[in-house]
Amino acid sequence: MRQKNNNRNRNSNRKRTPKKTSKISDHFSKRDFVCKDSGEFKISLGLVGALELLRSKCGNRIQILKGFQSIDSAEKAGKVSRNYHTKGVAADITIDDMNIKEAFKIAEGIEEFKGIGLNFEDNYLHVDVRKSPDRKCWVEEGKKEFDITEDNRSNYLA
Repeated sequence: MRQKNNNRNRNSNRKRTPKKTSKISDHFSKRDFVCKDSGEFKISLGLVGALELLRSKCGNRIQILKGFQSIDSAEKAGKVSRNYHTKGVAADITIDDMNIKEAFKIAEGIEEFKGIGLNFEDNYLHVDVRKSPDRKCWVEEGKKEFDITEDNRSNYLA
């Protein structure tokens, strides 16, 4: 009996190696943001924090369609210029049980998001935490982007 207690005490004094985890926040992991083509990873914790805030406001699971994108991958797609994915500060997302118009309106309430874009064709919301004092909101239609203004807002968000 005494031997078992000694073993238990010896085991409890061992340093435990922390479990390897890919979690970077309560609801997101590294694999959510990894470049699908290259496997590279880079992400802004400010973006992750803003996404956590968005999740708490909407109460639904957020799916990351695209997080980080390597420069090589962006070049192949022909989208390098003004691509915040290559800086690790952008994500294309959907939110379970919520349409992208509703998601857009909730995202507008999060000041950390400085870029918010709607893509109705592929049904996703782009959010980014670019370094900018001003917010830019737009709609992607085909290969073109149109700024959302007070004058045209009801055309897209009614």
